[in-house]
Amino acid sequence: MLDLNQMSVFIKVVQEGSFTAAARNLSMPKSRVSRMITDLEDKLSVRLLERTTREVRPTDIGLQYYEQYKPLFEEIVDIHERISDKQKEPSGHLRITAPVGFAIDIMGRWMAGFKKEYPMIDIELVFNDGDVHLIRDGFDVGFAIGKQEDSSLIARKIDDTDPVICASPEYIKQYGPFNHPNQLNDVPWVEFGSRNGYSHNGTFINKQTNERIVVQKHGSVIVNHHEIHKQHLIAGQGVGITSTFMTYKEVIDGKLEPILSDWQVEQEPLFLVFPSGKHQPKKVRSFIDFFINASQDLEALMSECESCNKTEQLHHIKKYMDNHSV
Repeated sequence: MLDLNQMSVFIKVVQEGSFTAAARNLSMPKSRVSRMITDLEDKLSVRLLERTTREVRPTDIGLQYYEQYKPLFEEIVDIHERISDKQKEPSGHLRITAPVGFAIDIMGRWMAGFKKEYPMIDIELVFNDGDVHLIRDGFDVGFAIGKQEDSSLIARKIDDTDPVICASPEYIKQYGPFNHPNQLNDVPWVEFGSRNGYSHNGTFINKQTNERIVVQKHGSVIVNHHEIHKQHLIAGQGVGITSTFMTYKEVIDGKLEPILSDWQVEQEPLFLVFPSGKHQPKKVRSFIDFFINASQDLEALMSECESCNKTEQLHHIKKYMDNHSV
């Protein structure tokens, strides 16, 4: 017969990487944690964990068991909580992973706003440009850009990344004016890159004719953090591809200027990804709904600003920031 307590302990040991850390997290003796895992292995007649003096890690079959069982376990817990009506407010530990480029002011405001609205949810937000396996690494939800390959995950598209090509007024005065993407082959770039090789698409599409041009970017500066990328652009050290999501304030303030308005940088979708399952925990559903609503508010703001003068734009920005302060 299945023992949910044993399975919950197994999940925690895999996530923490040791019996000691799992025991501390579960507020139970280490000996009991070890015994429950041994009993589970005996019941299944398989070895789920490899034990060494330094770490505990899942065997191949243990990892398979973890990946397939964790979503089911969370469904069971969620069903029990909903039936018993004991969880009136979303709670628990929510682990979120995102690219380093998401470490931006507006993301911080949104996360602080989410915590204020859901104080019973403990947030752990990990920025990482390396390879992240959502289930294996114990994340509840993550952000991802571009095509998703993992069929075991649900990918909910938030928006396109809305890339925009921009530079400082000083840079444009020195190297411009820019009328065609081919001009960008021979000028310095500030590229946004990452450890796993991601960089913004260099394909430009004419909005009227659909002509496609691929630009060969010369990276004078390559950086994997958006804020640093933005500061190099403002300093006039290159042209770069960013997004209105990241740089709307600098564009409105006149520190950066979009160029090649007749051309669109090829879009890449932005996804929220999370493990598949019929019933998502309330903490995950709450986060997904909150983030989508916040991104829609920002999209509406940018639409308003398109037809406004500078004074009206600054008024809209201030109102938006006041509404998202904590």
